[in-house]
Amino acid sequence: MRAIFPAALVLAGLAAPAIAEDNYLPRTVVAAALDKADCELPIDSVTQFDPVDLGGGLKLVQVSCWAAAYNFGAILFAVDPQARDKARLLQFKTVEDGKLTTTYSMDLPRFDAETKTLATLHKGRGVGDCGTAGAWRWNGHDFDLTGFWDKEKCDGKPFEPGAQTVKYRVYPPRRK
Repeated sequence: MRAIFPAALVLAGLAAPAIAEDNYLPRTVVAAALDKADCELPIDSVTQFDPVDLGGGLKLVQVSCWAAAYNFGAILFAVDPQARDKARLLQFKTVEDGKLTTTYSMDLPRFDAETKTLATLHKGRGVGDCGTAGAWRWNGHDFDLTGFWDKEKCDGKPFEPGAQTVKYRVYPPRRK
């Protein structure tokens, strides 16, 4: 999967200057979303990343939300370029403690513009031998959860979400 929001750029961006008024999203929109998503980073420490095409005239914009040693989180917006002040903070269905729940913050997000899919990864520890991962597909308005993986045991063997047992999967409806 081609990474649009690679980890190295996000981590490097954490030291970026405060959000300027000429950034893609207005400061007031970002500040309200950081509060709503319960982000840890203050407005003057976040990074906005260049918009990516979602299709249908919308752009996807990522804004950093929190950072740790080998993980980081971001919030994502669906944005009409003609109405940036009305950018919509996206919510995502995810699995937590075996139950379906909703979140705003995504861990290590990667978006593939060709397939309109979003993938996330949360490393349980730095070597990446345990953790959780999710996959979502853009439906033209929101991202639908398509799969979720959870490798609880940190066993020294790489966590490879596509090769691991899927803990949650949504199957597309059958076509008639």
